Parts: sequence; structure tokens; C-alpha cells
Amino acid sequence: MNYKEINIRKGIEAYFPYIISNPHNYSIEEIEKQDDEIFGIFDLCRENRFEIPVKNKLRLLFDLLEIQLSISLDEVAKIEWEEDPVIETVNHAADLLHWLNGAKIRTAVISNCDYSGNLLQEKLNKIFPENQFEFVIASSDYGVMKPNRYIFQAGIVKSGLEAKDIWYVGDKVELGEK
Repeated sequence: MNYKEINIRKGIEAYFPYIISNPHNYSIEEIEKQDDEIFGIFDLCRENRFEIPVKNKLRLLFDLLEIQLSISLDEVAKIEWEEDPVIETVNHAADLLHWLNGAKIRTAVISNCDYSGNLLQEKLNKIFPENQFEFVIASSDYGVMKPNRYIFQAGIVKSGLEAKDIWYVGDKVELGEK
């Protein structure tokens, strides 16, 4: 699967009705501008392979703008995630998963994603309803991104296997364990 650029405006438009306090009367466009600026500071973290959960970024945005919502930050993140799908499947991924399942080869996911592993799992279940992923690891749940060795080691521990018995398959060679 590949992540595509998020159209954050669609997400803002979707959660905007849940704003219960907006003392400065920020418009969707103004929130989007602040969102771009605030989320941009987190690029340094990503460049250094650290992941800040989107929920934390949203907390900073809303606190700085003094915006209150009638729903939780987890719900806001889910609305953004569902409103603007950020995942595109790689050609033949479903066929490969079907073959792996038939061959009784265990599968799991380790993904650089600032949305939660739970949201990622839900999305994967929709895209690949017959998947048999034993677990899904999102970098946002661990604070480190691939190729940091610790995120891979977490996968090794969760699998109960030894590293020599695991194959890592990805779409970016440079993100293999370092």
C-alpha cells in the first residue's frame, strides 16, 4: 500500500460541524492555514524518523486556536482518516495476500503512519477483507519510524519468531532495518 497526500481541507470540513467553541471565529480556510503551519513543524521529527501521533498534532492545533469540539481527538482523527482516504493499494497486493494465506505464510504490517494502528487496521480490513494479519504496527503507536531497528524488533517480538525466520517485504528498499 502507498500513502498519498492528504487533502486536509476535506477533513476540516467534515469535523467543522463538531466545533462547539471557536471564540476567534476561524474559518475552514484559516484553520487549514494554521494546520499546515503547525503540522509543518513536525516534519523535522519525521526527517529524523520520529513519529508524533496525529492526535497530538490536533491537540496542539485546537489548543492554539482555542477551539473546542464535542467529540474526542480520536474521533476527529478518524473523521479525517475516513473523509480523505490516504491509502492506495499496490497492484496485485490482494492477490499476493491471498496466495500467502493459502500457503499458510504468516503476515503482519509495519507502517510509517501518524494515524493510530487501530485506524490503520480498520482501513486494511476494508481494503483487504480476507487479510490474516497477525498484528499491525503503526509508527505513531511507537514513536519511531522505519528504518529504526526498534520498530522492526517490536515486530519480531510480536511474531514470536527469530529474525532469521522473517521476510520483510516493502515498497521502499531504503526503509529496511538500519
